[in-house]
Amino acid sequence: MTALNYVFDSTREDFPQRVLENSHKGLVVVNYWTPGAGPCLRLWQTLEKLSREYAGRFLLVNINTEAQKTLARDKGINSVPTLKLYRNGEVVESVYSAQSEISLRQVIDKYVPPAPDTELAEAIHLYQQGRVDDALLKLVEAGIRSPDNSRLHATAIKLLLREKRYTDIEAYVKVLPASVRVQENIGTLHTHSKMLALAEQADAPETLDMRIEETPGNTSAILSRAALAMVEDDFVTALKLLLCAYRQNPSCNEALPRKAMLVIFSLLGEQHQLTLEYQKAMQEGLH
Repeated sequence: MTALNYVFDSTREDFPQRVLENSHKGLVVVNYWTPGAGPCLRLWQTLEKLSREYAGRFLLVNINTEAQKTLARDKGINSVPTLKLYRNGEVVESVYSAQSEISLRQVIDKYVPPAPDTELAEAIHLYQQGRVDDALLKLVEAGIRSPDNSRLHATAIKLLLREKRYTDIEAYVKVLPASVRVQENIGTLHTHSKMLALAEQADAPETLDMRIEETPGNTSAILSRAALAMVEDDFVTALKLLLCAYRQNPSCNEALPRKAMLVIFSLLGEQHQLTLEYQKAMQEGLH
């Protein structure tokens, strides 16, 4: 999304929707200006630069007071440039005359959420202090504001993995935007979580081996045994079992056999002998 998506002109007719309604979603900076005034043009350039950098954390609405004299009079604008900052339908701050970039940042920063990278660093710091729930809450809130930021979501899942909160990971991934769920880093972490959860709940390896021997088509037992092998870094056994499950039922457990094999391939590297062998076996497995 470009900066222009966050910069608009406004008129008396669309002011309620453009400014007031949007201010309930976040900060709206209304810039009252006049084309012939040099300070207005300098301020405009600074505001557009900030709009690009803040990337949607505030909306910039420009109002030409010469073209919108009635609106300017109704809003009590007596000089330009004048900025009115709106939140929740109300003016929260006014700025008169041209300001430096530093001054504008200080004003805007009072009313916008921190940048995602800042929140990410703060969450990691909280986690390192042992404040696990506070760290996760910060990541969840940041993710709500930036739903397409996969780094935020990946970090939240990683922290949940460290805490072995596999059920929470399932709930977290379930509500992610579809475009984020299909990203490789999110999918890999989700698969790790599923296999770790299976390993945690699995019976002893000997019990599972006996169950598989008695019922070779027991996909559930095969996946559990493969999960135990993955936890022990026994990738030979894991791949053998996952391929078996894949051939029996490729779509079982949301295609977990295939996804788990892809995770192992990623760990081993694309030129590893096991990767090459089982990639070929996967391709042949359904033919």
